[in-house]
Amino acid sequence: MIELLISMVLGLTLATGVVQVYVGSNTTERDREARQQMQENGRFALNFLSQEIRMAGYLGCLGSMQGTSVNNTLNGPPATFQPQFGVQGWEATGTNPGVINNSANNVAVAGSTTGEWTTGDGNFQIPNISAVPNSDIIRIWNASGTSGTVTAINQGSPPVIQAQAAAGIAANDFLIISDCEQADFVQACTVTTDAAPATTSTITLATTCDPGNDAGAPITSQTDPADPAEIVKLEGTMFYVGKRDNTATNSPSLFRRQLSATGTADAAEELIEGVESMQILYGINLDQDVRNTVDAYLPANLVVDFGKVISVRISLLMQSVENGSVPLPQAYVFDGVTYDGVGANGDLPSDTRVRRIFVNTISLRNRALGV
Repeated sequence: MIELLISMVLGLTLATGVVQVYVGSNTTERDREARQQMQENGRFALNFLSQEIRMAGYLGCLGSMQGTSVNNTLNGPPATFQPQFGVQGWEATGTNPGVINNSANNVAVAGSTTGEWTTGDGNFQIPNISAVPNSDIIRIWNASGTSGTVTAINQGSPPVIQAQAAAGIAANDFLIISDCEQADFVQACTVTTDAAPATTSTITLATTCDPGNDAGAPITSQTDPADPAEIVKLEGTMFYVGKRDNTATNSPSLFRRQLSATGTADAAEELIEGVESMQILYGINLDQDVRNTVDAYLPANLVVDFGKVISVRISLLMQSVENGSVPLPQAYVFDGVTYDGVGANGDLPSDTRVRRIFVNTISLRNRALGV
């Protein structure tokens, strides 16, 4: 009997050890997988944002959108259609660097036109979207796709343009026409492929599409065989942190809204899961020196002239998508604040997710080069 009891105790001890090893190994594996996925998501998010932001304000051969060199021929486009600014930013209230701003589980989205988001430029109009509070919003305007040569501009009523078909322009596209001295924002109402052997398309800038072109508005760009103009699609993309189906219990993600066929912000597209917060600072060339260097990094609510923005600094707080990735809440540092529940620091997270910070500073190519 004694031998049996001893063997049972030894067996239970061994089994307990095996279970502990299994549980520890399983916890470590969940932690590893969560960190690996979070790192992939963070790198992809920064890479995606960087590619878009560095092209902000690109107008083809004209360069950045500045001064009176831009002519908008559209007939009453939505108030939010503002490509002349190149880059637009809105700061989430109470999220300036160094300000404690604990995230909350199951936070509900809010309307972007509320007082939650502000900007220093009183002319900016933000599209009405649903976004996660305490996270910034940015909108980028630029030329996209393949540019084509404009072979002819007929200033009739309506104006008609002949351009290379390889530019891939379709009906209702918003376009930039530029001769490297001025640029025009127009909308293609109809696009007809010219008969072979021609490799061009005829684009009519009528009043019949939505919003269409202003009747009688002239095209300021000029073209001739020796000095041709360019034509390229206009793109406007808004990035923000939102939630799938705007449901509070869903994980936060990076979303985008692109320019619709009517000039508004199109349907929401979820890009990357696990983006908990996006904080943005704008590099400003305050003295407009010839070296075109950044004099200060400011949040959007302190930038009064976005025409002086020559770089953008993005900080992403990434979280593991699944709760329970680690056995205990994990402290982290984000945007100059330590969240560990100690002293005057921010609160320790209430969940058991892992978090990591991703930061990148992106130079706006056209403005940084001073073109």
